[in-house]
Amino acid sequence: MMQRALVIAGIWLTACGPKGEPAKTAEPAAAAPSAEPVATAAPVAASAALVVEPAPASAAPVAEAKPAAPSIRDVCFEMCDKVKAKCPKNAFEACRVNCSKYESPADGCEDSVRNALICARDAADLVCANVAPESCAKPFRQISACAAGQKPTAEAAPTAAALPPGFALFESAQEGLRAPMPQGAVADGGALALVKHAEGASYSIRKLPRPEGRLNEKVFLKIGLGLFGRCSDKMKMQGMVDKPGRTSIHYTTKCPDGTEEQGLFWATEKALFVATVKGQAGKLGPTDAFLYGFEAK
Repeated sequence: MMQRALVIAGIWLTACGPKGEPAKTAEPAAAAPSAEPVATAAPVAASAALVVEPAPASAAPVAEAKPAAPSIRDVCFEMCDKVKAKCPKNAFEACRVNCSKYESPADGCEDSVRNALICARDAADLVCANVAPESCAKPFRQISACAAGQKPTAEAAPTAAALPPGFALFESAQEGLRAPMPQGAVADGGALALVKHAEGASYSIRKLPRPEGRLNEKVFLKIGLGLFGRCSDKMKMQGMVDKPGRTSIHYTTKCPDGTEEQGLFWATEKALFVATVKGQAGKLGPTDAFLYGFEAK
């Protein structure tokens, strides 16, 4: 009886044993969800790296070089485009042709030329005639100053306290003119004022009849040919200003004998004044004070 009970118990255990196995086979299935955090962790780390990497690239613009300054030709053509918009076609064409004289500035004077043309390009008083706007008279005069090796100065006539050493204000109430000159200037022959600088250069002011008609660069060039002879072969003119009651232009020349000359044509409604400095190259003295401070009415 006892043996029969044991046999029955063994059969029951055998029959019931498989019911516990699903728990064992379920363990691998339970392990699958536990792997998900590992799979999602990698993308998170990768995205974090992507956020950090661009940081060095953001510093690159700091090292970028400044853009190059526009060429003199480009600025001059931009100025002519302004002329084209409000002037006859021939004025625009003349402006383009005139740009060629600015494209080869004297050594070290490129910025002076560019600044003068930028001033003219942006000037509200840019005119159709081939002359500098009155508002840009100073920058255009500085082109001549730079070509002559002079430092730019203020356009207004200097006061006595601001004059170079050895200079004084020469004034003629009768002619309505004033100009800073070396001390001791006197009338001499055909000159209203004549004096020598300590370095040997001659400073003079002459009065001539005013040419008839409208004054322009060609008219002043013709005057120069008559006044300076062979010295006019290399004459250059810069900074023409044309306004009611006054037309002026600066010039430079080089003579066969090695001397050079810097000067100013200044025409009023009644007369033409010629302010001149002539002497050995490099020994003309402070010509900018004389030529840029000249005034006549």
